[in-house]
Amino acid sequence: MGDDNGNWCLIESDPGVFTELIQNMGVKDVQVEELYSLDADTLHSMEPVYGLIFLFKWQPGAQPPEPTEDQAQDVYFAHQVIQNACATQAILSVLMNRDKDIELGEALANLRSFSIDLPPDMRGLALTNCDQVRRVHNSFQRVEAFLNDAQRPATEDDDLFHFVSYVPVGGRLYELDGLKPAPIDHGTTDDWLADVGQVIQKRMNEYSRSEIRFNLMAVTGDPRKQLAERITSVDADISRLTERLEALRLDVREESREEVSRVESQLGALSYEREMLVCRVAAEHDKFDKYKFENSLRKHNFIPMIYQLLRGMAKRGELLPVIEQAKSKARNPQLERDRVN
Repeated sequence: MGDDNGNWCLIESDPGVFTELIQNMGVKDVQVEELYSLDADTLHSMEPVYGLIFLFKWQPGAQPPEPTEDQAQDVYFAHQVIQNACATQAILSVLMNRDKDIELGEALANLRSFSIDLPPDMRGLALTNCDQVRRVHNSFQRVEAFLNDAQRPATEDDDLFHFVSYVPVGGRLYELDGLKPAPIDHGTTDDWLADVGQVIQKRMNEYSRSEIRFNLMAVTGDPRKQLAERITSVDADISRLTERLEALRLDVREESREEVSRVESQLGALSYEREMLVCRVAAEHDKFDKYKFENSLRKHNFIPMIYQLLRGMAKRGELLPVIEQAKSKARNPQLERDRVN
């Protein structure tokens, strides 16, 4: 990673942040979900899953397999050429390699077309210098009242966290790490969602004695689209069966009365399924509304409000007593806990 980190801010590893980042780049019907299990059934239940993003604490002693370029001719891979860009680059590593399954939008489609024939280092420069990608990334920059450690280059004494991507390309599973010279080939796969869990678990086991801080997210399709399509299908089935039921009720034959019972049962099951689908859609909308609200808080500048609040407390003579009380709590934490209990 380069030392010039002034143009790219640190962003939080959060599915709401990543989902809005993807949307603001112009990609449609794609979201990011946090994962708590590497079980293949769990991953399959979230399909379509386009790729996984893994966050871990970088340690010099634990290294993944060496990269290889032998089978990676069709992989879109870019070097990371600037510090703080690894989160966005990990996302782009998934999106750019699933362009046949994802509607990238004009900006990313043009970027991919422009850079597809470039070597990895030049691709990294192209990604870093894409105005829209950098602007969207930096839209999540937090407002800081004072200079802090995040604004200095990292050293070996810092906790260094890094993002990598796992994505299937051409029937093989690849690990894409912008700090490596080439993609890491994990071999052929017939079911990459089953195989990737074993690869990541092995990676995590290398750190198990010294590190437990990991974060795993899946880049998936927006479930609202699939749910809406299923509701449309259910509505069509309900309409067809309703017409069938009306016709059967006009038929006085005994076999028709038996058929009425079966159709009514089918309509009941479909109506229940539709209600459940509508509830799931509402839950997804609530989730996206929550993402939007939380991201607005991340981006908002609260410093003027805090300044005016402290200024008002000082004018009323309330600030110094509060400061002294806070100091007392800091000096005697056990006394404060006993008082609360």
